[in-house]
Amino acid sequence: MATYIVKKYFIAGIVFYSAASTTLLSFKAKANESAADPIENIVLESGQSPPENQTQGSQQPAKSEVKLEASQDSSEPPNQIPDQSTDQQKDVSQLEDVIVTERRLRIITPLPGLAIDRGMSTTNIQSASDKELAESKALNVTEFLNSQMQSVSVTDYAGNPFQQDLNFRGFTASPAIGTPQGISVYMDGVRINEPFGEIVNWGLIPMNALASLDLIPGTNPMFGLNTLGGALALRTKTGFSDEHTRAQVLGGSWGRLQTQISNGINNGTFGLFTAYNQLKEDGWRVNSPSNIRQLYNQLTLRLPFGELNVSALNIDNKLVGNGLLPYETADINREAVFTSPDESRNDMSHYNVNAQAYLSDAISLTGMAYSRKIDQSAVNGDIYDTYNALQGRVAGVEYIKGVFNLSDLKQSSEGLALQMMLDSNKHQMVLGATLDSNKIHFLQGQKFGEINDISHVVTPVRDEAYSIEGLYAAKFPVTRNDLNGQSTTKSIFFTDTWSPLDDLHITFGARYNWTNVTNNLTSDRGIDLYQFAVDPSQPNRGLLDPLRQRCALNSADFRARFICSEGDYNYQSFNPALGITWQAKQDLAVYANVSRGARTPTVIELGCANDKTKDNSLGSTNYQYGCSIPTALSSDPYLEQVRSTAFEAGFRGATDILQWNVGWFRTDLTNDILFVPLGRKNRGLFDNFGGTRREGLEMGLDGTLGKNKLHLSYTFLEATFESAARTINESNSSNTAPITLQAYNQIEPGDSLPGLPNHIIQAGWSHQFNDKFDFTINMVAHSSAFVRGNENNDHQPRAASNATGGGFNRDPNDYIGGGKTAGYIVFNLRANYKFNKSITLFAKVDNLFNKKYATAGDLGRNSFDSAGNFITDSDAWNKTTFIGPGAPLAAWVGLDVDLDWTEFK
Repeated sequence: MATYIVKKYFIAGIVFYSAASTTLLSFKAKANESAADPIENIVLESGQSPPENQTQGSQQPAKSEVKLEASQDSSEPPNQIPDQSTDQQKDVSQLEDVIVTERRLRIITPLPGLAIDRGMSTTNIQSASDKELAESKALNVTEFLNSQMQSVSVTDYAGNPFQQDLNFRGFTASPAIGTPQGISVYMDGVRINEPFGEIVNWGLIPMNALASLDLIPGTNPMFGLNTLGGALALRTKTGFSDEHTRAQVLGGSWGRLQTQISNGINNGTFGLFTAYNQLKEDGWRVNSPSNIRQLYNQLTLRLPFGELNVSALNIDNKLVGNGLLPYETADINREAVFTSPDESRNDMSHYNVNAQAYLSDAISLTGMAYSRKIDQSAVNGDIYDTYNALQGRVAGVEYIKGVFNLSDLKQSSEGLALQMMLDSNKHQMVLGATLDSNKIHFLQGQKFGEINDISHVVTPVRDEAYSIEGLYAAKFPVTRNDLNGQSTTKSIFFTDTWSPLDDLHITFGARYNWTNVTNNLTSDRGIDLYQFAVDPSQPNRGLLDPLRQRCALNSADFRARFICSEGDYNYQSFNPALGITWQAKQDLAVYANVSRGARTPTVIELGCANDKTKDNSLGSTNYQYGCSIPTALSSDPYLEQVRSTAFEAGFRGATDILQWNVGWFRTDLTNDILFVPLGRKNRGLFDNFGGTRREGLEMGLDGTLGKNKLHLSYTFLEATFESAARTINESNSSNTAPITLQAYNQIEPGDSLPGLPNHIIQAGWSHQFNDKFDFTINMVAHSSAFVRGNENNDHQPRAASNATGGGFNRDPNDYIGGGKTAGYIVFNLRANYKFNKSITLFAKVDNLFNKKYATAGDLGRNSFDSAGNFITDSDAWNKTTFIGPGAPLAAWVGLDVDLDWTEFK
């Protein structure tokens, strides 16, 4: 049904735009015929540039003065008509100076209308235009940033190119629930971090609809919660900014077939833009297909006193990412999967209305309203952890080796924003307020599955497991969690860039946030699936007894199946920022900045927090059930909000042939929220840590030498714990189980955060052979990094010690793998051949030298032997290092078509 709707509206959109384009062009032609003298049109009484030279989000600028004078030295004055008589030429007099004031598009910040001149910026802002995005042929935003932007790396825990973690200066924006988030992402002023876990779904961003991208480090008062390490601001195209019809078809490795179409047109007052993107591929690993469908439409009304934009984004995606793989399995077959499927479906509707009013040359007002709804369903096939317990209780069900984790998540977000801007010669001031409200409903269940020893695919259980053996979960899912939650954030902010001197700019501002988070959680006690038994002779006995399907009255009410909790939490934060930029020389600027930020715990983090009352109980072995993200929650221990303090200083400069920058950054976090694995696949807890730090140096160099363009960047990053902490992970070889009974791991100040390399290098070389042919080669190099579960950095491969404690063998398994991912260097190539200015043939090659590498990892237990067969004795499951293998050599070819509507006007 979703496919039919997308196709229906896409075809209707193409027909509509074809008709609209013809009509708009005819209107434009008539307008041009009746236009006044071009010289008279230069004078803009209101100080505004013609509408067609403005773009969405353009700010009332610092005035840019351009003097147009007739040349006295030229033998042929610029306004002279060659065939005029000498007398007529003598009548031509020198024009008076004409002052043209235009609205310049500068750095886009969240809401359309906000702007910061890059030369005045007190941080190292990195940007990309729609042209650069298109030329990169990047599949998505993370691929582009990983190859082009300083201090960026990606980690692939999911095994799908649209589900990768983006890391910037040690902070993460990820689509995976359970990953601590630290980067806010905005699209046309709407914060698109989803309310359930602050995640970012990269598959919900249409690349061919983007007009620009800005990566802004630190905590800027313009941006809201979760801006701990930085913000990513995306701006979409309009019928004014992109008057083109574009089409692209790409095909090649892994059965990938991608089609992109877009069209933009305007008549000076109305603008229309649409973009459609569809991608299908089988994926390079076993059973890992993707199907992406994205449709974006925008209508713009542009008037002399303001602008109105209405946009709609509709997406229907199906992604399969089969996660990490034991490294010993990866040595044999990197295309294998541990278990599958791991499938998620997303259906999104996103609507945005924003308006700008130019009250005067210096003052403008911007308002916005948005609505965003996402329905997500997920099926995750996994190992059944307590296989031995099931076999000891029920005979003849040795085929039940797996489990399905089933979830359904509905999210809705609405919001309003209003801001006023003053742009004078000495000040760029912004005052604004925002209101954001989110609601979620999360339903999760589990049921038994069988596992194929060859493909490791989890399949439904045969009928007799229910009908004969009476296992309820063999046929019906057992409800684990039913969570309703909502959050409301109210914010006010201001910022001012003051220029007391032409070469000195001081930026100061602050943001105040008030957030309320409420939870209503019905969660079972973590009772194992095999305990849900059906007895035909006594149907209302045991856990399925209708009288037990209720919330516990108190901690002693063990008859109740569910534990119910209500949480109501308030958070407040005041986040100031101060920075300075000094243009010491024409080609040298010095900048420095300090800022504060905050992030409130999300519904998932509050529901799956570490219960320290259990952790500290005397004599307890503290076997916390944990959360199988995103599948099992617990009642709500309190988590503190995260607070950040960011420092940054550096130099930047530019000459005729190159641009460069050198900078230092540091961000200190208190009460950082991290997900700590418990050593069992996907299972762990959220917890506050006393302090963490991300500190480093970044350098960049971009130059043009003749027909060559060069890019080089280097980042040194230290992301560390700054306070001692104790975690639980039985798969870490340094655990203290033989002594303390519980598998504790001690983290010390200075231990590195997992998943973050110390060294990042990106380089690129482009060469233009002639007007038709060019090629670009890029290099990405990362040093080694510790994997999740090895937060104390002490894990080492070793044999089992078989040490006993309390009468039991507390260390019966070998530990395999070093707990780190190795450093790597990967080269990528792209080439273009232009048949003419409208048609281009291109090729793209990733991992040119077929490097075998891994970007992510975790410590866990491997339930399969070297031949891939299931080990029926769960006590014999080895503890190993799981890795996220990088994609091998792959190549695609494609065709670009680009028609410029302005050439037909």
